[in-house]
Amino acid sequence: MVIAPTYPMLRDVVQRTFLEWADRLDIRYSFSKSEEKAEIAGAVVLFRSSDQPERLRGPNLNWAYLDEAALMSERTWKVVLGRLRVGEPSAWVTTTPAGFNWVYRNWVERRDPAYELIHATSPENTFLPPGYVADLRSNYTGEFAQQEIDGDFVAFEGLVYPEFSREVNVAEHDLREGWGRVRGIDYGYTNPFVCLWGALDEDDRLHIYDEHYRGKTLIGEHAEAIKRRAGSYRFTVSDHDAQDSAELSHCGVSTRPAQKDVIRGIQKVKARLALQADGRPRLTISPKCVNLLREFGSYRWNETKEGRNDKEEPVKENDHAMDALRYMVMEIDNKKVFIYA
Repeated sequence: MVIAPTYPMLRDVVQRTFLEWADRLDIRYSFSKSEEKAEIAGAVVLFRSSDQPERLRGPNLNWAYLDEAALMSERTWKVVLGRLRVGEPSAWVTTTPAGFNWVYRNWVERRDPAYELIHATSPENTFLPPGYVADLRSNYTGEFAQQEIDGDFVAFEGLVYPEFSREVNVAEHDLREGWGRVRGIDYGYTNPFVCLWGALDEDDRLHIYDEHYRGKTLIGEHAEAIKRRAGSYRFTVSDHDAQDSAELSHCGVSTRPAQKDVIRGIQKVKARLALQADGRPRLTISPKCVNLLREFGSYRWNETKEGRNDKEEPVKENDHAMDALRYMVMEIDNKKVFIYA
């Protein structure tokens, strides 16, 4: 079984590379797109997403490979381990670190001889194009550079949202008829363009259930990707770059301008992350929204020259899903939009 955090990541990266190498090595195989499986060299290889770990139960596996494992829940790893029971089973994990999470606990902290850790930095990757690492270093700083370029496990100091908890704020919901649907957009080209989909239930709890997160892509292609998610939306709010908004509207996705008070918006997101009297938060995120979840773990306050965290200005990197979420929450909370039907 080959596993990625989401089906788009599976199809765009791991599955494509797997089949390209089979062709390059002249290995005969058959591939079923509808069943997401390949038959190759007398074996069956299943391609799966980790967004609903319990659905990985069933097959008896000889091996498993998890790509970008730090973006998956530990539950995925535990379910997969329970399926490795044919022959002499093995599992491989590749990932960029994401703080001191379950990957760190298993491969570093436990010192279990059954878990081998191979550490590699981006400069050691001989397949990267010239200038790639230099471009990263010119855009990434501090702990984020250590994580993304040097492959280090780091604890981000001065997180904007220390209230965020995967145990509390990550959940999958069955969306019900009548829940108001909303979208939040942050524009980008070199940096990613982000669209988040949210639903508000009858208790005014916001559930982020899908994301579109892509860089170096034209507005028209983003518009088509957005329109493929069918549904009726009460509003779509964006940072309203005049040219991008006009082009997106021309392509069939109209938006209203976001309220861009950063500090007030952050406070409103914080309020929704917190547990309420009934023991539940007012903001949850689907595990399939891996880029939004990743940004929660690295979105931090700027550091002053004295080394203190400036609680008035977040670092402007790795924040595009954060911005789209803030626009959405501000629109809901400030205008008292009647969402639930």
